[in-house]
Amino acid sequence: MKKLKVIVCKADKGVSAHLPELDGYVIARDTVKKLKNDLREGVRFHIEGLYEEEKQEWMNSDYDFEFVFKDIPSLVEAYNDFINQSSLARIAGINEGQMRQYASGVKHPTKRTLERIEAGVKQYACELQSVAFDYA
Repeated sequence: MKKLKVIVCKADKGVSAHLPELDGYVIARDTVKKLKNDLREGVRFHIEGLYEEEKQEWMNSDYDFEFVFKDIPSLVEAYNDFINQSSLARIAGINEGQMRQYASGVKHPTKRTLERIEAGVKQYACELQSVAFDYA
């Protein structure tokens, strides 16, 4: 199954995204949740509108999405039902005040800081996957 990268970034009062493997396709919505809900149908519609010579082999089979965030505000907005700025700061080992500035777009993290945030989030996800209950 083909995994398509969806590049998500903050856009005015909402978010926008594009897929590098799908020339000309851009989607913008009020929230990341709405964007995710409409993405598959939008991509399908876009592919249907392509000329046959523009279509690639992967377009005839199933595909999935990998979300790549260009900024902290869109990441925080995307997962605000599950994680807030304070918990993201703790997970990543970053000062809460600094994280608030990143989340509001006042300041932008360095590449090294983004790597720390990504590593922290992935480690947290792995820890959550290891949770189990004894049903006996």
